[in-house]
Amino acid sequence: MNNNNNCFDFLRMFFALNILLAHLAELSQNRSFHFLSNYTNAIIGIKGFFVISGFLVAKSYLNTPSLKKYFIKRVKRIVPAYVFVLLLSVLILAFFGKHSFTEYFKDINVYKYLGWNLFFLNFMHPCLPGLFENNLMCAVNGSLWTLKVEEGFYISLPFIFYFIKKVNKPFIVLIAIYCLSLLYWFIMDDYFNKPLLAKQLPGYLAYFAVGIFLYLNLDFVLKNNKMLILMAISTLVISQYIDLNTNVFYPAVFGILVIAAAYSFSFLNDFGKFGDFTYGIYIYHFPIIQLFRQYNLFEKYNPILMATYVISLTFLFAAFSWYYVEKRFLDRFKTHI
Repeated sequence: MNNNNNCFDFLRMFFALNILLAHLAELSQNRSFHFLSNYTNAIIGIKGFFVISGFLVAKSYLNTPSLKKYFIKRVKRIVPAYVFVLLLSVLILAFFGKHSFTEYFKDINVYKYLGWNLFFLNFMHPCLPGLFENNLMCAVNGSLWTLKVEEGFYISLPFIFYFIKKVNKPFIVLIAIYCLSLLYWFIMDDYFNKPLLAKQLPGYLAYFAVGIFLYLNLDFVLKNNKMLILMAISTLVISQYIDLNTNVFYPAVFGILVIAAAYSFSFLNDFGKFGDFTYGIYIYHFPIIQLFRQYNLFEKYNPILMATYVISLTFLFAAFSWYYVEKRFLDRFKTHI
């Protein structure tokens, strides 16, 4: 099986839509969408992205001739669209807040928002003045927190491969990272009750490590992908009925399911032939939902119709982002994520 024949584009779209619908159910605060909470989960979508990222970025790193080119690739993939959505949000939302256009741009909080967010420190200043004050949360774009985790992983990856090369035992290095990541998570989440700290880079590094490990053992994955899918699904199902602490194994099992699935459905291999809109969907859906919620559009009008508008607008901005921002900064290779 050719290791370039995969359906990662489909999986990323699946995870992106999962996150969009989960946030629609949560942020809209409309009872018509409560049922979505039974079928979608934003955190599962994020974990899926992290596993795929570990796999594909490891591939990119090992196929890039220099560290400089590796970092240039990573900057091109994340930063242009990220900066664009920040600037566009600040500009467009100026027309929808309770302040006048002039008052809005005189407010120091606009520039605090831009400053902190440009450094990926979204939690320091997530809100813009006069916007979304009566929503579930005032955050303009609550999805952006994962991008500092992603950037942190890009920086960590060369060090991970340095230790892999030094020790010459990839499994030992990656299992150590996996265990330390989970230890950090449990200490922060269970012991200190700090879930926001738990989900930062060390806490999710286990998912990246699984992606790296599966790429380094890709031949085994390709030969046994159907068996791996069956094993992963069986383990996840059994864990629902047996009182075992399966959290320790969840990132590994989930990661195996994601990567094995990428090489199991050949009819989906050309899913992304018209473009990769997943990043755009991820970074644009949140402020669009917030804006609809601010004006109570889900209550004033048919909520299903409003949800259709939200999804359509998200795809429109995502397509624009791909064709006019992201694609212009990317070289022609298929290892980007």
